[in-house]
Amino acid sequence: MQVQVGSTQAANLSTDILVFGVQGSGGRRSPAWKALNAVLGGGLNSLLKIQGWKGKAGEMASFPAPRGSRARLLVLGSLGEKGDSTAAIRSLAIKVGGLVAKSGLERAAFYLDPAMGSNQALDRTAAQAIGEGLVWGAYRFDRHQSKAESHGTPTSTYLYFEGRKQRPALAEAIRQGGIIGEAQNMSRDLVNEPGNIINPETLTDFARQLAADEGLGIEVLDEDECMKRGMGAFLAVGQGAETKSALVHLSYVPSGRARRRVALVGKAVTFDAGGLCLKTAAGQATMKMDMGGSAAVIGAIRAAAQLKIDTEVHAIFAATENLLGAAAYRTGDVIKASNGKTIEVLNTDAEGRLTLADALHFACGLEPDAIIDLATLTGACVVALGPSVAGIMGSGRGLIRDLRAAGDRAGEVLWELPMPNEYRELIQSKVADVQNIGGRWGGAITAGMFLREFVDESIPWAHIDIAGPCYIEKPIGGKPVGATGFPVRGLVEWLQHS
Repeated sequence: MQVQVGSTQAANLSTDILVFGVQGSGGRRSPAWKALNAVLGGGLNSLLKIQGWKGKAGEMASFPAPRGSRARLLVLGSLGEKGDSTAAIRSLAIKVGGLVAKSGLERAAFYLDPAMGSNQALDRTAAQAIGEGLVWGAYRFDRHQSKAESHGTPTSTYLYFEGRKQRPALAEAIRQGGIIGEAQNMSRDLVNEPGNIINPETLTDFARQLAADEGLGIEVLDEDECMKRGMGAFLAVGQGAETKSALVHLSYVPSGRARRRVALVGKAVTFDAGGLCLKTAAGQATMKMDMGGSAAVIGAIRAAAQLKIDTEVHAIFAATENLLGAAAYRTGDVIKASNGKTIEVLNTDAEGRLTLADALHFACGLEPDAIIDLATLTGACVVALGPSVAGIMGSGRGLIRDLRAAGDRAGEVLWELPMPNEYRELIQSKVADVQNIGGRWGGAITAGMFLREFVDESIPWAHIDIAGPCYIEKPIGGKPVGATGFPVRGLVEWLQHS
């Protein structure tokens, strides 16, 4: 996406969609409001009255550009009150991205109140939100529809800004936002694809191709190698499937000296039927999304490589399917993970934590400065926090604090859950070291307690349960049904700026 920041007046901008963002109640005294009113020949109030404009945060109105204008479509968006600009700008850009897709147009220009005047600096996160939102909002997943409508993709973005010194930094921020948005959309594609297209083997092939395209390192451990390394927990989950499981390790190493080394571990159960503890038909309907953690770490490492960040990043996922079969693992089985701990299986539908156990132990062997795992792990977390908020817990206090702050800047909310030491008793097995479920209550926390058993105590670790925000089943907050790419934005924000 081409990006330009300049001071061409609104009436002279040649673009497809010209967007005016106003702050404050109504915004009628704002520079952007006045600029749009001038383009419309003084008729803005009358047009808004017809559309029932209230000026509430997030509200948007659009009009065909008048004859003589160099734009094709005019848009007015309310950015709410001051202090909410980044989230409001991202939301507006997402809606404009939707207009781009729907209309088949490609070029967008933004005339925003926070950017008006050389003495008012638009900060990095707000400018980046333009690129993120445009690309994210233009996303469509219709490749399997025989009569899918064609849709537009943003190819260029212009931002009005008078201050010359800030322009290069703002243009770079928008460009980076576009890269992050594309990484999120790649993650969304992986999650939205059905289980007959994305399975452990095709997901591994995707990782190989990504490594070739982006210059990443890649290591693939097949089932035999995983067996040699004692990954009995991970391998047990895939026993009922015909496709072969594999542990995949992608690595990005910056050209200069790395500031730190980070391991991102994602759950990669490409379809979860529940195994012998079979899910209902309704429960299986969205289980193509149970590899959302792996999709997120793949998206994050792609963005890291394209942005050339100064952190060494390792993305690890253990790809498998949890299906019925004559060889499927059973309730009551005792299996051994690669760190030597034994696990009593009390529910074959609590499989994600088993795959993560071996993946986390593998990550510890890389001796990273921090480990973050991401998983669509528990319905209990969705019950507690709903569809838009992820739970976070772990052993690294500073790590959790920084991840939450990065998530807030990126518009991806993480809420910390406690890990009381006495909850360790809830996963104590009578026949093995631990059991894979902890009872009805506190399921998100006991899942985290289980994972802690496989992480070296000396390594700061955070577990993020993305079961809610990874995949939206009913539209909420401007997010359509389907994969969201959560939390690629927050991860990249943390990798770059924490």
